[in-house]
Amino acid sequence: MKKINDLNKVLIIGIIFLSLCLIYNFVLKPVLAQTNVVVTATVPTVVTCSFSTTTTAFGTIDANNVYTSSPNVTTTVSCNTASGCQVQVNDQGSGSQPGLWNSAASYLIPSPNFAFSATATLVAGTEGYGIQATTTSAGSGGALSINVRYNQTGNTVGGLTTTTIVLASSSQPVANREVVVTHKAAVSVLTPAGSYQDTITYNCVSN
Repeated sequence: MKKINDLNKVLIIGIIFLSLCLIYNFVLKPVLAQTNVVVTATVPTVVTCSFSTTTTAFGTIDANNVYTSSPNVTTTVSCNTASGCQVQVNDQGSGSQPGLWNSAASYLIPSPNFAFSATATLVAGTEGYGIQATTTSAGSGGALSINVRYNQTGNTVGGLTTTTIVLASSSQPVANREVVVTHKAAVSVLTPAGSYQDTITYNCVSN
């Protein structure tokens, strides 16, 4: 009789174990099945420029000095492209040549000199006009490099062009980096009187 009871116990335990296995495989296991969730995001390419001002003026100038316009123009540059970005510049001038243009007299103060050289050192009494550029410590990311043509000091300036030319560039992404442009001009005693104007266009693009 005892053997029968022991056998019943073994059978009952076996049935319970088998039942638990069946419950796990067909009920619990599907509930515990792993599911993968794929998360995606898209960051768009961004290249931006902002400017401290859209006007700068020399005021009244004569043949006695080399003049600097006020204020300087600061361009703030940001881009997230891996290869960086650049600040481009081109000049309206007379429409065919770069410089300060007097439409009434149809006369151009050339940039940077009458030879339209890449650079020139301005002197009082000799016509010429151009810009200098430098960077500041503002911003983060890669560094901006100034085109050697415009990386000038003193009264030496880079000549503007009516075609697009690089003013500054980076080889890495940048955030709020700054380029400061200084404008300088000189005239002679023979420079026709009147109002002179020039429009310089800046453009920021990815490399």
